[in-house]
Amino acid sequence: MVDDLLMDLPDLLAGRGLILKQKRGYKAGKLSASRNWCRIVDGDMYPGVPGRDSRGEFKTWRLFARFDAGQPPSWPWDNLEQCEGKKPQGMMSGDDVWGVSYEGLQTWSRAATGRQIAERLAGDLQISFNYSRQRYC
Repeated sequence: MVDDLLMDLPDLLAGRGLILKQKRGYKAGKLSASRNWCRIVDGDMYPGVPGRDSRGEFKTWRLFARFDAGQPPSWPWDNLEQCEGKKPQGMMSGDDVWGVSYEGLQTWSRAATGRQIAERLAGDLQISFNYSRQRYC
């Protein structure tokens, strides 16, 4: 279910006017040639970006986005700036980057439908896009 959800999310975002560019192994929301506002690891190339969460637990990161620290997103988003150690390749960087892990999506899918999760993530990503455009453009 998690993989299907992440594969369908770009179409849901396109309905909101948010277009992601297909890259090798991921889809990126671009603000400029060098800055992304979000990234979805869709599994075409690898299953996710391995790394630790803010509690030090090992996770497989599948979704990244930028959020205002004054209005942080709720679970399952985790602030990646608080993660310990060097950021793995494929993980967005910056003090405003948050991530959703495969494991978090699996846990969430036990309590909500795929459609409910997709709608919530699309809403979160709309907030991320608006924040990123205001901060970086």
